[in-house]
Amino acid sequence: MIQNIQEFLNDIKHKFEDESFQVSDFSSIAHFPLNSKQCIYIMDWPTGRITYKRNIYKILGYDDDEFNIDMLLNIAHSDDLKIIKRITQAVVNHLTSHTKFSYEDTSLILIYRFRKKDGTYIKILRQSTLFEKSSNGMLKSNLSILTDISFADTDDYVSWEFLAPQIEEENFRKEVYREFSNLFTRREVTIIELIAEKYTTKDIAEKLFISEHTVNTHRKNILKKGNCHNAGQLIAFCKKVGVL
Repeated sequence: MIQNIQEFLNDIKHKFEDESFQVSDFSSIAHFPLNSKQCIYIMDWPTGRITYKRNIYKILGYDDDEFNIDMLLNIAHSDDLKIIKRITQAVVNHLTSHTKFSYEDTSLILIYRFRKKDGTYIKILRQSTLFEKSSNGMLKSNLSILTDISFADTDDYVSWEFLAPQIEEENFRKEVYREFSNLFTRREVTIIELIAEKYTTKDIAEKLFISEHTVNTHRKNILKKGNCHNAGQLIAFCKKVGVL
């Protein structure tokens, strides 16, 4: 279930109560090369703070002291926001609850719309990898690179991929399913399953003993909830989150 930001951060911080950490060393990324359309930041989960940032003003227009976790999770486009929050919460919950995973082979890729300080939106590719781990192997902090890809991608579809060894992908799928389990109603899930089986609107109406108008209303609501624009995107999304 999606949480508000403060509840989510408090739950994550609680997992680190018995841990003590040294001051983070950012020397390894101080000279990490960024192109003219990129910025970088590090999110530290035990403190709930962004502890390192570079080029934020250049790409998004926000001063460093403005760019915090609350802002980061709220400057996505309003149509993308719920999906982004669910995915982010599922990933962080998973990586702060498991200790046996490959840091080198685990990452999250997200493509969605970011609101700049001037109110305009740009399409961002967010690539997040693990930066530090706790003494018992949990995710402590992650490094994210934001790339403005507006010049190459102008649609408004949220795209995402969690990359990890197969067993981790299976465990993560369960975590994601819990996060998205209440997104669709039972009737909507039934209609999604029929759409996946290539049923037409007329076929669905006849099978469920409802009007075609009702089916079309359900389809419209389903696409909106999944932030999808067509059946192909919907089926791909539902497979990722475990609905199918």
